[in-house]
Amino acid sequence: MVRRCGFNVRLMVIPVSDPLRIPGNIIDLFADTTARLGARWQAEYGTVVKLHPQIGTSDAILVTDPAALRYIFQGDTAERFIRAPEWYAMADLLAGECIGSVEGDVHKRHRKGIRPAFGVPETRALLPVFNAIAVKLCEKWENVLALETGDSTVLNISDWISKASLDTFGEVAFDYQFGGLDGHPTELAAAMPTVLLETFGFMSVSQAAVVSLLQYIPMSFIRWVLNDSPTHALDHVRNTNTVSTRIILDLINDRRTMGAGGKKDIMSSILKAGLNDDPSSRLTDHEIVSELRFLLLAGQETSANTLTWALWELCKFPDIQTALRKEIRDAREQKGGKDFTYQELQAMPLLNAVIKETLRFAPVVQNMFRENLQDDVLPLAQPITLKSGKVVNKLPIPKGTKIYASVGGYNMNPGVWGDDAHIFNPQRWMNQDTDSTNALGMYANVMTFSAGAKGCIGWRFAVMQLQNLLSTLIERFEFSLPEKGPKIIRANCMATQPMIEGEYEKGPQLPLVVRRAA
Repeated sequence: MVRRCGFNVRLMVIPVSDPLRIPGNIIDLFADTTARLGARWQAEYGTVVKLHPQIGTSDAILVTDPAALRYIFQGDTAERFIRAPEWYAMADLLAGECIGSVEGDVHKRHRKGIRPAFGVPETRALLPVFNAIAVKLCEKWENVLALETGDSTVLNISDWISKASLDTFGEVAFDYQFGGLDGHPTELAAAMPTVLLETFGFMSVSQAAVVSLLQYIPMSFIRWVLNDSPTHALDHVRNTNTVSTRIILDLINDRRTMGAGGKKDIMSSILKAGLNDDPSSRLTDHEIVSELRFLLLAGQETSANTLTWALWELCKFPDIQTALRKEIRDAREQKGGKDFTYQELQAMPLLNAVIKETLRFAPVVQNMFRENLQDDVLPLAQPITLKSGKVVNKLPIPKGTKIYASVGGYNMNPGVWGDDAHIFNPQRWMNQDTDSTNALGMYANVMTFSAGAKGCIGWRFAVMQLQNLLSTLIERFEFSLPEKGPKIIRANCMATQPMIEGEYEKGPQLPLVVRRAA
């Protein structure tokens, strides 16, 4: 059924502008500044397409079909698909041995070891911390507005939200104050927000070629290069890892010496869980450090960037922003001005619709990478047309196929979301029931948090932070686009970050007009 040396079916092939370019379409995926490339290829070529062959590399396909993605990521069949070796190298560089860089039984041990920190009760217990930092951010903005002669100011929302998110993660992860909003960032706070940007940034043709060839290089050699290569980007990552390891190990030792007491941060939950006699869930101190570093990088970027894009979209749809503000204020009035509980945040339909639609429309991660361990056959929810003209509803793939799961493409698949999939429309979520038998992903049928046993373990944490911070900001402030504002691009730096075209060296920027809401 499957020919080991390659496909025995002729898929549609995405053309490349320069046939001699070594990384083929890979550079296009990494250099995309619209976060819409997967959706465009899907519309033009289908829900499973073959990427332009890379010189000397395995077959590669781009997948946006929901049935194929469920097969790859969820259920028993997901064990046949591993993260590509290139991903192991990158995750190991950024965080060390963590759930993002291990497979099999080791992955199960790591996930079991940190799962107690992300249960529903544990997540709800963190809401007061979320709320305190959200209020603190509002106070900082009030101080800025007080110095203005007019009723508004222009703020780099990306920078402010990133600081608030990092401060939040520091406190809830290991009871550590980063000091970002206070204007006195610690050594670690100064390094963390730029790690992904400086490490990955905009990938050049030569960098993409190296990534595409990593599969043929022994991991021991790759790790040696990553640990010793004298480049600015890698030096920055290594320095950040050294600083974070020292700080977190000191915190672990202090916690063991003084006892966790009633602390409810993630590190305390992991340490408590590790006191049992079950070796299948016990993590070493260095593994805990790696997990916290990975969660900090992944979680902070997801929450900060998602909220930034939510505010950007609400600026373009002021009627939705106004309706959302009314919903929040009405809910606040009903409870006499007190802080919202978890249940009350869940009960606001438009708030949750805006969050779900932002996660769908502006996923922080555009692509996820997998490789199959055996010859296999992918089921298809949406039949595809081969180059021969034949229509098929299943696709045989040979062992070792590189699979690029397009999160952005699936999240805009008209077969899943309707003909308006390319439009930001929170209304689609109002009174919508998801068919649980066909659901994909950890939340709301979107792939933004991945799916299955390797899906984002902190998705509840991220959603609650978004609910809390977005409701707090919209209640107090009105956001709009600057008149004749700059062109904003969606830079793919592992996480999709807003940047001003032509000012990439300044890092993430999203200037918005902010004023007190009437």
